[in-house]
Amino acid sequence: MIERYKNQMLEMYNATQKVVPAQTNENSIPQPQTPQPTPDTTSGNLIGIVTAVRALYPVKNAKVTVFTGEYDNLNVIDTDLTDQSGRTKTFVLPTPEKALSLEETNTVLPYALYNMLIEADGYIKNIHLNIPVFSGVTSLQQTNLLLEETAGTDKGPQIFDEAQKYDL
Repeated sequence: MIERYKNQMLEMYNATQKVVPAQTNENSIPQPQTPQPTPDTTSGNLIGIVTAVRALYPVKNAKVTVFTGEYDNLNVIDTDLTDQSGRTKTFVLPTPEKALSLEETNTVLPYALYNMLIEADGYIKNIHLNIPVFSGVTSLQQTNLLLEETAGTDKGPQIFDEAQKYDL
């Protein structure tokens, strides 16, 4: 089994090294328009990485939704399906200017906060709240899904709060 997994990982790695023309897929999710940065904002990037079984196996075709607002009242920014390596596309998101982090008296966060909802067939949903996205930086958000059959009676979404005060 380990040898088979190793061979699959090598095949996936080799496949990512080739340039493949973009293809449309009838199963792909329609993509909402990503908000464009305004003159007083810049942009940062966010990539989701979805795995299962203690982060050993990538989850293909997991639906990843980047949103703001509360879970019961989503303001959807963008959505994507994960590839065979469990990664999403790079979400380009509006963020405040980097210069805000240099001002000692600044009371405005020098980064933007986004939320991520991860859904996949056979797995319990994960929700990551308050993911910081900085201007000019690519943030990676790792999530590990639990199989529904191993979760017992708790089938509700797992919620992770990524909030942390960054001393810039």
